[in-house]
Amino acid sequence: MDLTKGAEELLNMLAQLKVPGVDMDALVASQRDNLEALGASNRAALEGMKAVAEWQKKVLKETIEEITGAVGALAKGASPQETLVEQTELANKAFEVAVRQMRELSEIVTKANKEATDAIVKRIPESLEEIKDVLKIDSALSGSRKA
Repeated sequence: MDLTKGAEELLNMLAQLKVPGVDMDALVASQRDNLEALGASNRAALEGMKAVAEWQKKVLKETIEEITGAVGALAKGASPQETLVEQTELANKAFEVAVRQMRELSEIVTKANKEATDAIVKRIPESLEEIKDVLKIDSALSGSRKA
């Protein structure tokens, strides 16, 4: 489903409407810019999802390697004291890795959210100014007609 094509068709139909006191071309241009900002936001969100998927793939690979190494170390048949020390070290390392991975994930998600919202946050004041400008033009035109 191509939302861009449908939105463009809707904007073209809107541009053909004749509404007294409204500069439809300026209004359509403003809405087109809004759709472009929304598209940029969606692309950034998609990139963020890809980054999370890549991160998950990396974590899974690291986890498999860690488990393989741990099983190999524990299978050597060491004394109970040595096994306890190794298990404690493995648990400590696993905790440190989990904390590091949670930080990494948090950074990825934070970056993705910021990039996804930046385009929209930048566009909102621009859109409001454009609407204000359209209203100024229209009120000036209707004021000159009354005179």
